[in-house]
Amino acid sequence: MAACEICGKKKVHGRRVTFSAERNPRLFKPNVHKIRVRLPDGSVKRMYVCTKCLKAGKVVKAVKVPENK
Repeated sequence: MAACEICGKKKVHGRRVTFSAERNPRLFKPNVHKIRVRLPDGSVKRMYVCTKCLKAGKVVKAVKVPENK
């Protein structure tokens, strides 16, 4: 699983607790998407970004512009 390249969010270990209080190991995975990002210098790069960074506006999505034929 990839980590967010903006904030560094990655998978975290925790425990699943049942109704009878049994504890079993589990993983919390971030909601990470691979998107095309426009960098400050104007170039475009594919990056793994979590949805929290997308909603906060920490990155700008690069939009594909169709060529006229």
